[in-house]
Amino acid sequence: MNQPKDCIVFPGRLPPKEICFVNAILDDHEGMAVVRTVDAQEGRMEFWIAPALVDQFNIFVEFIRREYQIPIELGDPISETTEFTDFPESI
Repeated sequence: MNQPKDCIVFPGRLPPKEICFVNAILDDHEGMAVVRTVDAQEGRMEFWIAPALVDQFNIFVEFIRREYQIPIELGDPISETTEFTDFPESI
């Protein structure tokens, strides 16, 4: 599945025990990001951000690092999600 043209996908990683907490805080910032957990055990995430909100998202990440001491790692934006695209016709 290709990402919508109106968002930027940032791959990231955070401690698995912090995934729920960070998601809850992001939910409180309605519309800033859509979060997808790629691998919960490894803490691998995707953050889908509207282009106009990338700066705000970076401020959010720095706040989480500084105020909560949660080491969020962000990679360079990727061209599309790592979500599976080849689903069987019936499950």
